[in-house]
Amino acid sequence: MRDARRGANDDGEAVGARIRSLRLAAGLSQAGLAGGQVDASYVSLLETGRRTPTPQVLAHLAGRLGVPVDELVGDPTAGLTSTLVLAESATGLGRPADAVALLEPLAARFVADRFAADHVLFRAGEAYAAALEGSGRLEGAIVVLEQLRAAADLAPARLPLLPVVIALTRCYRDAGDVGRAIDVGEQALERLEGYQLGDVEGYAALVSTVAGAHHERGDLVRAQQLLDDLVTRADVEGSSADRGAAYWNAALLAVDRGRAGEGLRLVEQATALLSDATDQRWRARIQVTRSWVLLAQDPPAAAEARDVLRRALPAIRQHAGSATVCSAETNLARCELLLGRPEVARRHARSALRDLEPASRLERARALAALGAASIALGETAAGVESLEAAADLLAGAQAPLQAAAVWRMLVEVYRDLGDPQRALDAADRALDAAGLRREPLVPTVSGAAPPAGRGRRAVPSRASGPAVGRR
Repeated sequence: MRDARRGANDDGEAVGARIRSLRLAAGLSQAGLAGGQVDASYVSLLETGRRTPTPQVLAHLAGRLGVPVDELVGDPTAGLTSTLVLAESATGLGRPADAVALLEPLAARFVADRFAADHVLFRAGEAYAAALEGSGRLEGAIVVLEQLRAAADLAPARLPLLPVVIALTRCYRDAGDVGRAIDVGEQALERLEGYQLGDVEGYAALVSTVAGAHHERGDLVRAQQLLDDLVTRADVEGSSADRGAAYWNAALLAVDRGRAGEGLRLVEQATALLSDATDQRWRARIQVTRSWVLLAQDPPAAAEARDVLRRALPAIRQHAGSATVCSAETNLARCELLLGRPEVARRHARSALRDLEPASRLERARALAALGAASIALGETAAGVESLEAAADLLAGAQAPLQAAAVWRMLVEVYRDLGDPQRALDAADRALDAAGLRREPLVPTVSGAAPPAGRGRRAVPSRASGPAVGRR
C-alpha cells in the first residue's frame, strides 16, 4: 500500500511541477491561474504534489495556460505532436484555416525562449505561421515568424533559420513592408557569405526571395546583381530546384527590363526544373508567374495565359495560399480584359478583392488596378478612376514606386480620353514623383532663373504598359 501511495505522490509531484513551470512561464500568479474557478491555495497544493487534480480541474488549468491537457499529465510533446501532424495535413490539403484553429490554443506559448527550448514546439510555430500566411493573415504570421527567428538565434545548432527567414521576407513583402523584407533577407545573406550553394539547403530560395523584394521596390540593379550571381552558381553547383528558383525571378526581371522573350524562355526553364519539386507551393505559384510573363509578350498571349491559370487553379487553391489564389484571379482578370470580356474580368478582380485580407497591400493594389481597367472598359469611368487611384496610393505606400508610376500612367490616358488635360498633367506628375524623377518648372522661378537644360518636363508615353500585377 505504501508503494502505491508513493507512486501516486510521484505522479502528483510531476504534474504539479509542470503546472508550476508553465504558470511561471506564462507570467501568472497562483490566483491568476486559478481564475476564480478554484482556490489559489488549491493551486499551491497541486504544485507541491499534495493534491491530485481532477480531469475537470486539469481541463480548466490547461485552458488557462494555453496548453493541451496531455502536457500537464504526461509526455509534454505527445499531445502537441499529434496536433501538429493534423495541422500540417490540413495546410497540405488546402485548409489553412483548419490548421489555424488546431494550433491557435497554443499561441500563448509561441515565444522565442520556449521555441528555443523545444524543437517540437518550434515546428508547431512554423506550421502555425504557414497556416496564418495561407489564410492571408500576414500580420499574425509575421509576429510568430519573428519569434521563431529569435529562437533560431538562441539555439543555432538545433533550430533551422533559413526557412523562417524566407517566410518572413516573403510575408513582409506581401504585407507591403518591402523595406523590412529587404532588411531581413539581406541580414541573412550576410550571415551566409562564403558558403557554397550546396552547403545550405534553401539558399537559392532565400536569394530569389530577396531579389524579388528588391524587384518590387524598383531596385533592378541589386535584384540583377543577386540573380546573376545565383544563376552562375546554380548552373555550376546547384540542384534542379536551385536552378529553377534562379531562373524564376530572373524571368520577371528580364520582362521588366524589356526582354519579354528572354523572360518567357527563363520561366519555361524554371517550370520544367520545378516540375518534380517536392514543394507543391512552388509548383503551383510558378504557374501564376508563367501567366504574367505570357501577358507581357508582344502581343500578349492572353488566351494561353488564361489556359495556364485555369489548369493550375486547383493546385493553386490547395497548395499556394490565399494571396497566390488572388494573384491568379487578378491575372485572369487581365487575360479576360485583353480578350474583350471586361464583365468577366471585373468578376475575377472582385473575387480577388473579396478574399484578400487588408494586410495584403501589394495584391490588393494589383487587384484594384485590374478592377479599375475593367470598369473603364465597361464605361464606368468614375468607378474605374477611383479604383486606379486607390491602387496607385497602395503601391506607393507599399514601397513599390515603379508599379505605382505605371498605374498613374494609365490614369494619364484615362484623363486625356475624358478631355481633362489638367488631371492628366497631375497624373503625369504623380507618375514622375513615384518613379523618383523630380520635375523642374517649365517657367522661370520667382528669381528669374530658368530651369537647367534637359531637366524640363519629360514626355509621358502615349501608351501605358499597365502595372505589373499578379507576379507571384
